[in-house]
Amino acid sequence: MDAIPLSRGDLRWVFPEVRDPEPVLDALSEADAHVREMARHLGRPGGRAAGGLEYRRTEGIVAAGIFAAAEAEGVGFTADLCFPRRCLWDLRGGPPWEVEAEVLVVCDRAPDCGGHTLAEWAETFTAPLEAAAGLVEASAWLLARARAAPPASWRSRDDARCREPAP
Repeated sequence: MDAIPLSRGDLRWVFPEVRDPEPVLDALSEADAHVREMARHLGRPGGRAAGGLEYRRTEGIVAAGIFAAAEAEGVGFTADLCFPRRCLWDLRGGPPWEVEAEVLVVCDRAPDCGGHTLAEWAETFTAPLEAAAGLVEASAWLLARARAAPPASWRSRDDARCREPAP
């Protein structure tokens, strides 16, 4: 998978019919600043594109979304704005667009478990500017959670949802 920084991508990958891209890009720049601040706070570069928001491309196809991630000590703070597609080759676009944010912890108990969601935020939007504003809200929500508690505190909240597999 390739990561493409927000500044080097094309907004129309996510919003193919956006009429006025400037307000949408302004909102996404604000969300990008939140993600970069969160990564700095955690002491780690965020995402695959050196922090901030990114587009993702797999096998030459760009996902219909904008993504963010910052991780530290087995805790991930992730956000995405996307049009849900059935598969990689489904090239339809929105609306609607979904915006989701999560605080996840790595599972140390079961090798097949990808991790546990400890906090989440999600909304659906029908207009590009609303979706971008939703990503601003979601990224601010994540930044507040990252500032409110250190990663070790988040890890301690994991209530053993997975059990060791039976021998």
